This record gives sequence, structure tokens and C-alpha cells, in this order.
Amino acid sequence: MRSTTFIFAALLGVVSVTAAPTRKQATQIYISTEVVSIAGGGVPNIPLPSALSTSTLNDIQVANFLENLESAFFRAAVVNITAWGTTGFPDDTLDIIQRIAAQEQVHVATFEAILTQFKTPVIPPCQYQFPVTDASSFLKLAQIITSVGIGAVINLAATTASTDPALIQNLASTVSNEARQDAFFRQAALGLVPNPTPQDTQISAIWALNLALPFVLPNSCPLFPEVPVFPAMTVVAPTGNSTGDNGTITFFTTAGVSGNLSIAWVNQANLPVFTPVARTLMAGQLTTSIPPGMGGMAFAALVNQTTAKDVTALTTVTLAGPATVQIS
Repeated sequence: MRSTTFIFAALLGVVSVTAAPTRKQATQIYISTEVVSIAGGGVPNIPLPSALSTSTLNDIQVANFLENLESAFFRAAVVNITAWGTTGFPDDTLDIIQRIAAQEQVHVATFEAILTQFKTPVIPPCQYQFPVTDASSFLKLAQIITSVGIGAVINLAATTASTDPALIQNLASTVSNEARQDAFFRQAALGLVPNPTPQDTQISAIWALNLALPFVLPNSCPLFPEVPVFPAMTVVAPTGNSTGDNGTITFFTTAGVSGNLSIAWVNQANLPVFTPVARTLMAGQLTTSIPPGMGGMAFAALVNQTTAKDVTALTTVTLAGPATVQIS
């Protein structure tokens, strides 16, 4: 079947602010009562701290960017899945997607309210393209997009723990909701267990943004977070819903690099693992081994050193990627 690209022009806009609104006012500005009802709740009304660090506000802008994409994806899905139907999936699939779409709008509003209160520019939505053709391909992509969102919010919580701990409750409650969404997609779309590992995987804001970029139409973003953009890296083989935690894997990248290359693997709350790259006969293809002991969603990036101790350090030496790898 020929792949269909659905382009969703986001509906939310930038709100001009002359004075910092209260949390109640922010909720009224950004989100409707209908959305709140479907989502099961609205923007948190717990007081925000009197100040936030510049680094945290920058990271919240990236989170705003990512949540815009998720919100657009799921709102478009409600329309398309209604047309496609959900034969072969749980009877309440459409109801769940409608609820997730509303919850993602609440997540967008939550981050926008924080940025607005601290007079930091809100990141307006871009236009997006999602290569899905039916309910099955949508649900599979939904699991990847949600895993990226989970990793980014874990990272935001980790980076704010020392600088802005008052935000942790907000972030922890958001990431737990995203994890429940991910559990549904794993079962419904992939036929995998909903809880494959005891921890989820943190990725940097820069990695998360790079993973989102393939779904963003070029030159469609009114405002774009200032982060480095890496050459993409994707899995060529094996194909299927999961790779397992042994054997080999082949990636493709357009990065023109040479020398002693490695794939850096990030999974759960563990130190990075490095595996050496063997170039294949086809240009741009890189083959390496899958490290044992990983599970769930892993993230892999091309690097030329093996000393980085966490995903933040890995981001500074990334040559291409990251790629999402569904291990189990």
C-alpha cells in the first residue's frame, strides 16, 4: 500500500501576555472545559515557584515543542481512526485515543502556562506529517512518539531536581500518565507486555527534539528551540515489532563519518553501553551487536568515543541519531 502522509496544521497560537497570569487564568486562556472533561482533569493549580532557572525554562520550551507534536498527532488520529475503524483492536480503542488526545492538550497547556507565567516565549505549533495509513501503523508510531516523550520528561525532571525542585510534582505526574499511554500502545499495536522493564529510559532534550524532526514540515515552525540537529539514523534490520537483546542490528545514516565508530546505547536507568561498528557494503549502513540485558525501548546514537557516562555527555559527542530500538 502506498504510504499516506497526514498533514495537521496545529490550531493553538501564541498568546500575548502583558502580565503574568495566575494558574487559574492560564487554564482559562489555554484549554476548554470540554477538553478538561474528556481528559479527566486540567492544568495543575498548585502554586509555581517565584522563579525558575533559565536552563529549566529552555528545557520547558523543548517540552512544549514535543507536546505540541504529540497533541497534533493524537487529535488528527481521532479523525482518521474514526474513518479507518479499529477492527482487530480493543473495542474501546477510539475512546482511549480521544482521552489521550485531550490529555496531551492538557500537557501542552501545562507547559505553556509555566512559560507564560515566567514571561518566556511559548513555542507555537508547527505543521506536521505523520506517515500512517491505518489504525495499526498509527498505534505503532504512537508508541514510539510516546516513548520519546517519556524519555524527555524524565530528563526534564532530572535536570530540574537540583535547580527547580518545586516542578518535580508537576513533571512526575505527567510522565506517569505518558507511561500508562505507552502501556496501551505496546499491547494494542505491538502485542508486547505493557511493562517490559522496571525503569523507563531518559533521553536528553536535544535527542528528543532530533527524534521529533522527521515529523515536522520544513520551515513550518514559527519559533524553533535553539538546539543542534544531527544527521538521522534509522534501523534497517531486523524488522518486526522487537529486536530482542542479542544478535546484530543494522542502522542507516547519511552522516559522512569515518574512523573508529561505536553505537552508544541508552536503556533504563543504566550507564551507556558501547558496541563497535562494522560498516557494511552499502554506503551509510552500519552494523553492530545488540548488547544483552536491555529491554523495552532503547535509544542508540553514533559516536566516536566510549567514555561518556550519561545521556547528557553522549549528546555532546553524538555524530548521528539517535534511533529508537524496540528491544522487547
